[in-house]
Amino acid sequence: MRWPRAQRFSLSEKGLAAEASYRNDIVAARDVGGRASFEAARVAWAQSHGLAVDDGLYLAEVKAGPVTFAQIVSALETCGKNRLDAIAALERLADAGMIAA
Repeated sequence: MRWPRAQRFSLSEKGLAAEASYRNDIVAARDVGGRASFEAARVAWAQSHGLAVDDGLYLAEVKAGPVTFAQIVSALETCGKNRLDAIAALERLADAGMIAA
């Protein structure tokens, strides 16, 4: 899918609920401690929403929206994500009805 350069993304109601769930699950995993609990929480969250494990990162970035594609990519470069990762994630999130473009 291609979006115009100036396209801004924001979360739908479904996306807001999924992002809140992601945040709650990750915070709860911190209380348990360790990388294994963090990864398990991400996997469980993704499975419960039919998404990829990293999609929660994109929801968290778009929550501050409306944001452009370039802003999303720039914000997640420090996490090792790139333009192609962002395209795939935003397509999944759009297909799931979690972001509004």
